[in-house]
Amino acid sequence: MAGHFLLSAKARDFTLEHVEKMTAKAVHDYFVHARWGASGLAGRPTCPECGTIDKHYWIASRKQWRCRSIACMRVFSVTSETAFADHKLPLKKILRAMMIFNMNVKGISALSMARQLGVAYQTAFVLLHKIRESITRAVNKEPLQGLVHMDGAHVSGKVRKPRVKLPTTKMQARDRYPADAFPRHPNRRIVMAIREVWPEKGKGAKRTIIGIVFSEDSASIQRLAQRYVAEGATMHTDELAGYTKLSKLFRHRSVNHSREFSTDDGVSNNQAESFFSRVRRFIIGQAHRVTPHYMYEYMNEMAWREDTRRDPPSQQLATLAGLAMKWSSLKWRGYWAGKDRPFKVRVDGYANRSLDDPELQQLNFKG
Repeated sequence: MAGHFLLSAKARDFTLEHVEKMTAKAVHDYFVHARWGASGLAGRPTCPECGTIDKHYWIASRKQWRCRSIACMRVFSVTSETAFADHKLPLKKILRAMMIFNMNVKGISALSMARQLGVAYQTAFVLLHKIRESITRAVNKEPLQGLVHMDGAHVSGKVRKPRVKLPTTKMQARDRYPADAFPRHPNRRIVMAIREVWPEKGKGAKRTIIGIVFSEDSASIQRLAQRYVAEGATMHTDELAGYTKLSKLFRHRSVNHSREFSTDDGVSNNQAESFFSRVRRFIIGQAHRVTPHYMYEYMNEMAWREDTRRDPPSQQLATLAGLAMKWSSLKWRGYWAGKDRPFKVRVDGYANRSLDDPELQQLNFKG
């Protein structure tokens, strides 16, 4: 019987030991390749200011280039206009951080990252969020096709359990409150997972899209399904009342979880449940608490981990480096210097809108 992927040699094709053995030039070349590919390694990077691809003037003492275009003459480095622009950490330490991020399949806290890298908590906090921001901006939002599993989970906005038994509810301190016990809590959010399943049996989910809503009701579910699921797809859900109207839009089948995890003919939403299993382990073991302020990025990190769970570490690292080199940071550049994000809303329909959207600026939900 085949073992788990993490037990295979493929899951160890690139490790921290490989990173430690890399020279400063090798690390620099790694980021050059992640950003510009073979053209960059051949000494022909792209100027981030004017877009000129040429053999720009190399300033060896500063590891920078000066653009050959007379109209530009911009001095730039491999991290200019990327998530790691203006970095103070050595590139090798940043690469080590991304490797540690990959190795911890259930996620990693900023405190743990700070101890392993030997940096301040604030440095690790921003570094991790820059990686999450890069992942979030690269999410493929093309409609899911074929068989799609959908489910929701209550992630935040739960009231602390009482110290003693309450005479009004008869609930003990260890009793678990139902998810709908406090529907009006200002931080209440429902994370919706929509996952496309591989046609081949046993391969699990192929791609994941995350939505954040206030309630797992019919209107929110239909809005997400119409936006992220292609026509003609087959949807599997549980028997929550909010999913019943999906039958008008898709081939919809449900499973009664009060009786079974899957029906005799294989109907289940186990791939969505699998995603939330990883989320719960992340929250319990690493984050401990997730509020709406950072929820969308955290959930997209978990979705990325699920979707790349069988990729070897070398491929995961190359993907992360490529994403970080693709865009500059919108929210985290200069964060500790007082540049906080202008809004704290993470509700589906707003999460992917421009930060300059005037409607977003007027929203004032507690997060």
